Amino acid sequence: MARAVGQTGLSAAFAMLLAATACTDPQSPKPGGDLLSQTSPLTVTVTTTGSDIPAGYTVWVDDSQSQPVGANGVVAFVLSAGNHVVALYGIASNCRVIGGVDNPNNPRWVYDFDPIAGSTTHSVSFTLSCVSQGGLFVSANTTGVDLPANGYTVTVDGGASQAIATNGSVTFTALTDGGHSVTLSGIAANCTVSGSNSQTVTVQGGATVPAPFSVSCVQTGSGSGSLTVTTTTTGSYAPNGYTVTVDGTSSQPIATSGSVTFTVPAGDNPVTLSGVPSNCTVSTANPQTVTVPAGGTGTTSLSVTCGVPVASVIGKGQMGMGSPTLSNSVQTFDFAVRADLTGRFTLTAYDDVQPDGQAGAITTDPSTDPTTSFTAYRNSSNACSDPSHGVEFDAVGRERTGAVVSYTLQVCDNGPAGSGLDFISFWLPSEGFGRSGTVTSGDIVKQ
Repeated sequence: MARAVGQTGLSAAFAMLLAATACTDPQSPKPGGDLLSQTSPLTVTVTTTGSDIPAGYTVWVDDSQSQPVGANGVVAFVLSAGNHVVALYGIASNCRVIGGVDNPNNPRWVYDFDPIAGSTTHSVSFTLSCVSQGGLFVSANTTGVDLPANGYTVTVDGGASQAIATNGSVTFTALTDGGHSVTLSGIAANCTVSGSNSQTVTVQGGATVPAPFSVSCVQTGSGSGSLTVTTTTTGSYAPNGYTVTVDGTSSQPIATSGSVTFTVPAGDNPVTLSGVPSNCTVSTANPQTVTVPAGGTGTTSLSVTCGVPVASVIGKGQMGMGSPTLSNSVQTFDFAVRADLTGRFTLTAYDDVQPDGQAGAITTDPSTDPTTSFTAYRNSSNACSDPSHGVEFDAVGRERTGAVVSYTLQVCDNGPAGSGLDFISFWLPSEGFGRSGTVTSGDIVKQ
């Protein structure tokens, strides 16, 4: 649909170019003879520089022929004599045409066959520059009473907007390097943003940076009342207890099956149950809002079901001897990954010096960068002398440069911290990059 709009403008531009050439260029081909029946090749060259370069584009000629072309590639068309319009489509928002041997315009035209010069091969080149992109992870933390039911609106640079819950988060992607204005709007009259509702955040290519907002709300009415919270836990492997927080500020411990009472302002009071382990699920809304009348009592119940804990593996430390400084044959790691494909992973290879003089690194953290993910988890590994001591997982991570790549990690929990018996192996097939060895400091724990 977007190309069809461009089609109309391109066809009009082509018609104008033909008309202008026919009137002013004495060397333009004239109807008749054999000239118009001749053809000649047109070569279109695309060169892209910068960061976060896309896979490629589409070249259109005369709004009727097209071919895909790589970000740095060449395609050829066979065209009849005369004027032709060449356009490059599919240019990412972080890229722009900056020039070429013909001119820096897109679309542009070429006189394809010149009998006077005797040339039958012509070319057009497009040169593009792309800037690195990053993301923003915007979060809202709201405390107090009578919180706005519909949340807020987050706007970046006065343009793109997303709805955000009173206690929630949203992510903006494909943002260029540099400062970006982030504004939180739709704030209720009884609520106040800590600091300002607008902040400037610096985005760095290949990373998702946080932009947190803290909001506090006061009751819209008057008076106070009591709020009783009850928990009921069923299943196996239950914890020793939880923590109940009311209005985001007042907390009490609570038994797995028990109750506690708070004195709270009258109105809508948010209630949150925390300290719930990963093998347990809160089946009722959490958090939830309870309305407490002035001088009265509000109640709520939270139901929890627990089961067998989900397998997981955690690790933090390094491979290689010496300090983790640039050019040393040292790799550091920090991860906590579960069999339900949640968690985080970071590895920095100090011996992989990048063109900008920094160490290569890769991170997977779906909570802050949804483009990354864990795709498979295996609770044993043949990389270990005892496979039951091992874990393997496949993941998609983001390199420090911004590239998104797939990799596999194998680890072995062969001994306690500092024993030098644990093992780790990292393999990135698309780049033929891998590192493996014993853990020289730190520990890997399979759970």
